[in-house]
Amino acid sequence: MTPRVESLALVLCAALFLMFALPRSQGRRMRDDALAALQAVILRVEEDSRTRTVRAPVPITIGRAPSATLVIPDAQVSRLHARIDLIDGTLAVRDLDSRNGTLVNARPIDAPVELRDGDEIDIGMTRIVFCGVGPWK
Repeated sequence: MTPRVESLALVLCAALFLMFALPRSQGRRMRDDALAALQAVILRVEEDSRTRTVRAPVPITIGRAPSATLVIPDAQVSRLHARIDLIDGTLAVRDLDSRNGTLVNARPIDAPVELRDGDEIDIGMTRIVFCGVGPWK
């Protein structure tokens, strides 16, 4: 074989190896990351007597800790209470083993729950309404 053909064969073998060796979900994860980078999750946060709108990229951590994406200063809220993330291409919320639990549409959750526009997430005394995905502005 000529050096050029050997080189081409080597590149082809490496490409085939990578195609079959990498997990299939990696391509989906890359698409999910690209979608998340272009859009913001829009949340309406109702706490005490005030309402605020939050736009944030996924993943969104919710809790009392200053490191959380959405900080809720409430003694009933765990330091890292819940998380909104892309799971198989859809936005979902899951409880992070919090002490007082997380409710979605007034029902306690124990597994990730897909979010739809208008869904209400209750964490402590705070209600978070999922308003969808939109531009950063």
